[in-house]
Amino acid sequence: MDELKLLRDWDAGTRPPRETARLAARERLLAAARAEPSRAERVSAPGPVPLRPRARPAPVPLRGPGAGGPSRRTVVRSLVAAGATAAAVGGPFALLAGDGAAGPAADGADVLRRAARLEREKERMRAPVEPRRGQYVYTRVFVRETADDTGKSVTFTPECWIAADSSRRSWLSVGRSGRWAKAEELVGLWPPTDWRTIAGIPTDPGALLKFLSSPFEGGERRRVPAGDFGGYEWQQSFFFVSGLLTWVPVLPDGLLPAVFEAVAESPGLLVADGAEDAHGRGALTITYRDPQGSPEYLLFASDSYEYLGMRSRRFSGPNEARTFTQLSYLETYGVVDEVKKRP
Repeated sequence: MDELKLLRDWDAGTRPPRETARLAARERLLAAARAEPSRAERVSAPGPVPLRPRARPAPVPLRGPGAGGPSRRTVVRSLVAAGATAAAVGGPFALLAGDGAAGPAADGADVLRRAARLEREKERMRAPVEPRRGQYVYTRVFVRETADDTGKSVTFTPECWIAADSSRRSWLSVGRSGRWAKAEELVGLWPPTDWRTIAGIPTDPGALLKFLSSPFEGGERRRVPAGDFGGYEWQQSFFFVSGLLTWVPVLPDGLLPAVFEAVAESPGLLVADGAEDAHGRGALTITYRDPQGSPEYLLFASDSYEYLGMRSRRFSGPNEARTFTQLSYLETYGVVDEVKKRP
């Protein structure tokens, strides 16, 4: 894949930066990738903190295992695996040379923190996504799906139109098809289906981690007492992170880096090398050590730790016996005035 050609062909709708600005930005990215992570910047999560009313996204009708609602596995498969979309802010911003300049990562936390720094550098180089009332955030995702039993692969490109606010319904991609967001989903689905509510999710890593770890019961968040932040809360956090990155391919500025830094605090991360992304680029995988076997993995470039998207698992057939591995990344995005209109 020719990253430089993608960069030349890409059109953000704004005047391109001067050559001196490009060189300076590239040097900042390289410096961020090579830098050792600062241990002093780590956040801690002893328990949830109150959030401002407008910062709370729509409640999620989700109960933990044994709480009388659908099982966590059922929710994972229906909300995450069926979506077949993923977040990956890469493509034309992949300016780092694939020469191993970033060096080997000590563990998953180091990879996540370095990836967060790269994402913040990217955000400085591009205009923020700020749809006006009545507009939509358009996203197109590239998905490569492989049947685990036959090895046969297919590709498709789901599209979404995320409404600027709850006054209009979003068009959601579900596998190879799409549908309007249902009325009940406007107030009860994680992640939120309108941009304003998504933008209200905390972007401070500590506050975000505490927010994600708070379980939902009966449509309300249940407070986790200080000192009770354990395995279930970490598991819950990674579960909601997976859903967010799967269903919202583009995030407001500051949220994706905060997600990486929050997940980096988890004591149950599993990191492995030797994987590939949807384009065959070498990748590291990071997931949570889930007793139930999490089917979601975050993908990062092996050399630069740039975020490349997600690897998910889809279940199909009687008793969900057939499984499919999905590799996905963000292909393009923009702000448009109508559903079905593209940038």
